[in-house]
Amino acid sequence: SHSNDNMHVEERNGHIMRRWIGYMRLDCIEAVDALNDIYDVLCPYLNHFVASRRLIDKVEVNGKWKKRYEKVAKTPYQRVLASEHISLEVKEKLRAEHAKLNPLVMKKEIDRLKRVLYDVQKKHGPTGK
Repeated sequence: SHSNDNMHVEERNGHIMRRWIGYMRLDCIEAVDALNDIYDVLCPYLNHFVASRRLIDKVEVNGKWKKRYEKVAKTPYQRVLASEHISLEVKEKLRAEHAKLNPLVMKKEIDRLKRVLYDVQKKHGPTGK
């Protein structure tokens, strides 16, 4: 652990949280539970249903970076199932969890929970009083 580790931890927040939650300032303690409720649905949604392409390599060409990505995007769930380093027990547990999930229902729940979060912030935040 180093004093400048936080920048590495925080650099991905824009990718996930700002994209899904937005840029609204959340500065009341009541927003914590509402935000955690979103995480409880958002994390499995992203891991099971949102595919991404991994960076294969990055080379500098004439002062510009040229990046190559995988041809086929995969979800983290698919990557775990394809890995030989993960036990069959873990894979079976994940398959059972995956079978219970419905991405449309989850997306609607994420949207509903975001509205709850925004309402909580408006009601309890400094400008809401």
